Amino acid sequence: MIYYFPLQTLELTGLEGAGIAFLSPTLLAVTPFWKLVNKKWVLALLRVMTVGSIASLQAPSATLRLVVLVLGVSSSLIVQAVTWWTGSGLQRYLRIWGFILGQFLLVVLRIWYTSLNPIWSYPLANRVILTLSTIATLDRISTDGDCSKSEEKKTSEAAKGMARRPHWLLAGAAFGSLVFLTHWIFGEVSLVSRWAVSGHPHPGPDPNPFGGAVLLGLVSGLMLSTCSWFPGSSGIWWVTGAASAAGLLYLPTWAAAVSGCVLGLFTASMWPQVLGHLVSSGSRPGKTMTIAMIFYVLDIFFCAWCTAFKFVPGGVYARERSDVLLGAVMIIIGLNMLFGPKKSLDCLLQTKNTPKVLFRKSEKYMKLFLWLLVGVGLLGLGLRHKTYERKLDKRLPQAPAAEVSAAIWPFRFGYDNEGWSNLERSARLLNETGADFITILESDASKPYIGNNDLTMWLGEKLGFYTDFGPSTRDHTWGIMVLSRYPIVKSEHHLLPSPEGEIAPAITLTVNISDKLVDFVVTHFGNHEDDLDRKLQAIAISKLLKSSSNQVVFLGYITSAPGSRDYRQLIEHGNVKDIDSTDQDRWCEYIMYRGLIRLGYARISHAELSDSEIQMAKFRIPDDPINYRDNQKVVTDDREVPKKIHFNPRFGSYKEGHNYENNHHFHMSTPKYFL
Repeated sequence: MIYYFPLQTLELTGLEGAGIAFLSPTLLAVTPFWKLVNKKWVLALLRVMTVGSIASLQAPSATLRLVVLVLGVSSSLIVQAVTWWTGSGLQRYLRIWGFILGQFLLVVLRIWYTSLNPIWSYPLANRVILTLSTIATLDRISTDGDCSKSEEKKTSEAAKGMARRPHWLLAGAAFGSLVFLTHWIFGEVSLVSRWAVSGHPHPGPDPNPFGGAVLLGLVSGLMLSTCSWFPGSSGIWWVTGAASAAGLLYLPTWAAAVSGCVLGLFTASMWPQVLGHLVSSGSRPGKTMTIAMIFYVLDIFFCAWCTAFKFVPGGVYARERSDVLLGAVMIIIGLNMLFGPKKSLDCLLQTKNTPKVLFRKSEKYMKLFLWLLVGVGLLGLGLRHKTYERKLDKRLPQAPAAEVSAAIWPFRFGYDNEGWSNLERSARLLNETGADFITILESDASKPYIGNNDLTMWLGEKLGFYTDFGPSTRDHTWGIMVLSRYPIVKSEHHLLPSPEGEIAPAITLTVNISDKLVDFVVTHFGNHEDDLDRKLQAIAISKLLKSSSNQVVFLGYITSAPGSRDYRQLIEHGNVKDIDSTDQDRWCEYIMYRGLIRLGYARISHAELSDSEIQMAKFRIPDDPINYRDNQKVVTDDREVPKKIHFNPRFGSYKEGHNYENNHHFHMSTPKYFL
């Protein structure tokens, strides 16, 4: 939510300070406040505030939604600390395992909602979850006693003093780092595939069904952590985890994906151990949880700085340094393994008044629930995969196609100009354009500060299109998504020269359109202020265009005006033609081509769904790519052209100037047709 505001301005807004909500456990270090929140009625109020924040999706503005979420996050962390540090050993054990199972439940729900978090993406799901959460909260309020009357731990271990307890500072740092690592790479089962992705025909594992392997890896790690023979605190196990993290970061495709599964195994196995160290680190929940959240927030911000370095202070030092971030996280977790107690979570929380058999019985039921979640998750992946395959078959035209339409749209990560999810509306819009090939820029929302959403998978499955995504999430770009009605034969992902500004991505593809191969080059240049970057990027793209086949379409966001240096570089050295060289009122989006016959050109207003319009072009693939004549005459009356090449009349008719109305309409002196 915080990321939405700097996204609008491309600079820090001050609202990033809302992250201070994560530091609410600091208040627990004040003794009177700790005593106050341990009272039943105060804890009940905080629980109600936590659940009430789910309703923030119904807020009329993004700012109000942020305020409600700040209150909810602050309250939830205080409730978490109080309930984890008070009560009987069995109560604390069940609460901690409830937290762990909640993480898995969210992952499974995201499988059924095609990577989206249903709470923040669908109003109906939000209301259902709000209702269930309210019922659960009322149950807790009515059954939980006064936390100030908690059972003290009286094990022989505790009687020996505090010397063998884990240090609260290290325990807090490890917990914050583990939460971040989980959200960063395993917040959704498709993320590992996006870290490992490459070009066709060997793109690496598809998010579905490979997400099932990631899910099984996570669950297996959690199961292993409960086995008495498992060396979860050994140096060998940490080395295994560190090596798998390096493999995910540096190895190609399948090797990286397998490393990601092993890292998932390691990460999940750390949860009971790290949480055990956290809650047994002493009677300082305020300090311990504050340290945890400081590390979590710093990790999130550093992660954002790695890609958004151009727009933030000190970004030059964090530029593309995910390796430093991942290394620091693994080292902190390793230190906690080394210096923390070598006992399981139940042993750390067991008291004389709670027989061990109750812990074992509880563990048995939690394992059964966990495997039930796995079954539900795998079922969801299987049903989605089968449905997607059927859609792909239906999307292919029955008769050979002679025409192809292409579109480009900067997407803003699936959020509209008011800060709400725009995926359903975007899918309808893209479907209505009738485009055969769509490139969507600014589409890598797999980062934790954008929502851990796989938008390529979501739109591909929703529309029934073949997809390509790149470059890899680990390459620190804002991402390019490709949706194609026709099979993608091959593709290659490129990182363009970017010595000064943000990393510019590009993809070159070959698509089989009714047994005719057509090349596409799609790209997103750096910012206008970075002149050297744009110059080098234009040179690199012109070389890619020149080396493409005789039939090629360019769809690019090049942050330069028509006739500018970079524009001429593409036209002259890339040997391509502008779809409409008379259109001088463009700045970023351009469509160019070679070896095809142009049929039409349209610009569709964004209607606040994004900050940029959709541009479209229609082409005919000539039977003879050498001896053919391109269309030169321009007409704006669709009655003068065959109906089969008309743009969708749903967007109105020819319109001059900008369309400022809140609807999607042709504008900027389009649509135009060529005869």
